[in-house]
Amino acid sequence: MTGPPGQELAPATLDQLAADFCLASVQGRAGRAVRMLADTPELAAYSLATALVLGDVARVRAVIERDPRAAVRADPATGWTPLHAVCASRWHHLDPSRAPGLLATARLLLEAGAEPNVRVGPGGRSAGSSPLHCAAASASSGAGHEAIVRLLLERGAVVADDDLYLAAFGDDHRCLRVMLEHAGAAHAEVALSAPISTGDIEGVRLLLDAGADPSRFAAEPGQPSSAVYFAVAASSPAELIALLIAHGADPRRPGPAGRSAVSLAAIMGQDEVVALLGSHDPRGVPDTARFVGACMRGDRTAATALTTSDPGLVGRLADDELAALVHAAEAGRVGAVSVMLDLGFPVGARRDDGATALHAAAYAGSTAVVRLLLERGADLEARDGEYHGSPLDWAVVGSGHRPTTSPHPDWVGTVRTLIDAGAATQDISLASDGQKPPSAEVASLLRGYGVRAG
Repeated sequence: MTGPPGQELAPATLDQLAADFCLASVQGRAGRAVRMLADTPELAAYSLATALVLGDVARVRAVIERDPRAAVRADPATGWTPLHAVCASRWHHLDPSRAPGLLATARLLLEAGAEPNVRVGPGGRSAGSSPLHCAAASASSGAGHEAIVRLLLERGAVVADDDLYLAAFGDDHRCLRVMLEHAGAAHAEVALSAPISTGDIEGVRLLLDAGADPSRFAAEPGQPSSAVYFAVAASSPAELIALLIAHGADPRRPGPAGRSAVSLAAIMGQDEVVALLGSHDPRGVPDTARFVGACMRGDRTAATALTTSDPGLVGRLADDELAALVHAAEAGRVGAVSVMLDLGFPVGARRDDGATALHAAAYAGSTAVVRLLLERGADLEARDGEYHGSPLDWAVVGSGHRPTTSPHPDWVGTVRTLIDAGAATQDISLASDGQKPPSAEVASLLRGYGVRAG
């Protein structure tokens, strides 16, 4: 029971708590959902919605016996049916003892008339979310509803491209394997982008072996694009790219603005990939790309030789070539960043999401790169193009996400360096229940600088 001792919570308060609890239970906000139930245990028995996300099959059965339409009635606020809520629940992961109850509740709803293929809401990459889509989203968070996925398929659920896309992100491919065994992947277009984006060779192999055709690849629905170029941009290993080519991907198909995949690989300093693609694409690599690749490797001698023989080289760099500075910063490559800045890369160069090198280094926790960029005049308060966040914002979020791009991440050191250099803290939030909370160590540091929970 929450509230002052001896004081009951008002119904309106419990209504809001229950709504927040259900939202946290399906969004993967594990800490918040668990704390809410521990602090207010009466939530478990408060409504049909809370019973659904917790897999309380006895309580759900009792409601349906009194009101059979409750099994299919959509929630007026979200449009979700009860089956959507069960399939989206993360409680099978938060408390594995609830997994059998969630499965039994899904079976009960299907037997009571729930439709496994109804799609509601805007969805992610399709026209709305189906119950299977909700279960697949759970898999993408790391722990899938494998048993519920199998049940839905047995009851006629249709596997869509975006379901495969979500299932390909996590849970050791268990849910993905179930879907592929049932429906194959001949219809897949966007699904391949999930394992390619994470360098997941096994995930790519599973989709290709199930019939996915990389020549029909689309990075976004309805936007056919080059699978090889996308893989190079995602820094995929050469083995993954070779696998795509072996299954029909065209290594010569260009990416945006007509740049070749081999040229992009050179820009990103991916020598093994350059060697692989060079054997398929005889057009070669432009001097600008070779120069950027030398910089990415931190090869000052080779890069300087190119600019000496061609003094106008840096001035001809395209935006995506200049963005190599951002990629080097994100990877914690101090030597590469130093070479680039010394040879004329602007310290404020941005990549396509509007992030500067300082944003990227801060997110990765690369304190040494952050210090170098600040010494060279990087803008402490630059805002990125998607989230309008400052480098300090990115460092705080990075401390919670803990990306592995930098070899020796130190978010406490990065945040301290940024604040000591004058970064503004007034917009920083320490709310642990937010979507992007900082790490405990960074939160403690920020409190020492006077930042309070927002």
